[in-house]
Amino acid sequence: MNARAFLPVFLIIVLLSGPERCTAAEGDADAFFDGGRIPNIEIRLAEGAADQLRDDPRSYVPCTLLIDADTVFEEVAIKLKGSAGSFQGLDEKPGFTINMDRFHPGARLHGLDKFHLNNAAQDPTLLAEWLGAHLFSSAGIPAARVTHARVLLDDRDLGIYVFKEAIDRDFLERHFDDPSGNLYDGGTAVDLDELVERDEGKRGVPGADLKRLAAACRAEDPAERQAGIETCLDVPDFLSFMALELMTGHWDGYTTAHNNYRVYVDPASGGQIRFLPHGMDQIFGDPGAPILEIPPTIVAAAVMAVPEWRRAFRDRIRDLLPRFDAEGAILPHLDRVAERLRPVVGATGTEALEAWEGAVGEFRDRIVARDAQLRAQAEAPEPEPIQFDGARRAGLAGWSPRIDSGEAILEETAGDDGRSVLRIAVAAASPVIASWRVAVPLPAGRYRFEGLGFGDGIEATEDETGTGAGLRISGGQRTQAVDREGEWRPLGCEFTLEAAATVELVAELRATSGSVSFNADSLSLRRLSQP
Repeated sequence: MNARAFLPVFLIIVLLSGPERCTAAEGDADAFFDGGRIPNIEIRLAEGAADQLRDDPRSYVPCTLLIDADTVFEEVAIKLKGSAGSFQGLDEKPGFTINMDRFHPGARLHGLDKFHLNNAAQDPTLLAEWLGAHLFSSAGIPAARVTHARVLLDDRDLGIYVFKEAIDRDFLERHFDDPSGNLYDGGTAVDLDELVERDEGKRGVPGADLKRLAAACRAEDPAERQAGIETCLDVPDFLSFMALELMTGHWDGYTTAHNNYRVYVDPASGGQIRFLPHGMDQIFGDPGAPILEIPPTIVAAAVMAVPEWRRAFRDRIRDLLPRFDAEGAILPHLDRVAERLRPVVGATGTEALEAWEGAVGEFRDRIVARDAQLRAQAEAPEPEPIQFDGARRAGLAGWSPRIDSGEAILEETAGDDGRSVLRIAVAAASPVIASWRVAVPLPAGRYRFEGLGFGDGIEATEDETGTGAGLRISGGQRTQAVDREGEWRPLGCEFTLEAAATVELVAELRATSGSVSFNADSLSLRRLSQP
């Protein structure tokens, strides 16, 4: 069959009519996302645009898009995207956000005003984002559609990208009866009460609708709290959203990290809030990720604290279990997409194909392991709060290793004096963010997480979270750090919980070289006060 027969309808129209620029042609988006041909997208930056992106990667510049070398879109807006773990500069393998109609209102590609080309820096399978979208969408939670593309930038072959539609006005029109509500971007490690910038909508004071829900979640009277939450939040929908985030092991989403999420305030339901998934490129990373612990985020913790909703949440977990049946549900769909993607990956080289197939094999194994874990956890008893001794101290155990970026070695060893040591070492000359973590369910109160740390040759990196090595809670910031080299140093951080929650404690390293050792026997939690 001629290759042109695979082109979507709107491209055929363009090729027959032969214009230099496509503007408002409406493509068959469903066919494109559901098994259509994986396109080659060539990006040609306008004169001077490359330097602009190097200087200010988050600002739009003009470019020309060539789709499969024969369909041209001129004066398209493009900028770089990505967060701490995925952002790469223009001369590496950058991620892109592309806005078709910023300079030409009404322009669309496959019916899309805006879309993302994700570099999959944290997902060597290229399949996690697609699988997450599939699971959420099939369970009735709106999620951005996902496919793939091979991308060239000014004749430089960047390889395979994850092609993802944007969550914007077009997205809202497809999923909601009234798309005129406020749409908020969850940002980076920001909970609901701090969001004010709207991506869409102009209803009321920015952020006021979200602060109403946050205030309801913090109401002291349980009956008042429950009634206030029901007014502001679509609770059944949120139970499904929360269950799916936890079941997929989406540790970087809203429920456990107040990161990577979107919020829509739906006018059709009287202004009730709907949470939307985002940034699912690292799901199924830990087959044993817990699903029953009380989350630390404002809305999730408040909802889980209501016994009626807690029971409904566990029922929803059981209802969703068949969708996580590895052999019967997930893997057949995953393998279909992988088979479509395999020849495109293979076209980039034998080495790339072998690495991708190895990553996909490991991903499949984690999905199988997750299936078994979910079935066991779904029937497990409710978790017990941590027990403090007479000195209000509780020891900590069950630490799990995690690498967020770079290459690191994490090992549990015995020190010279026999003490148990949690060690993190940089394994390659690139910035590393790695940690040991444990999640602890806690009642409301004020706490201090403390222990001893020892640095060896640490060349620290610094960001808004902290520098070098030290202790913090997930989502928190850190001011203390171990010495580059020296004696065992006492470390600690204090935090307050206004309501019962599960807190993830973090012993971490942020560096380009060196190592840190934490005395595991000294890592403990002290209860400083209670309501």
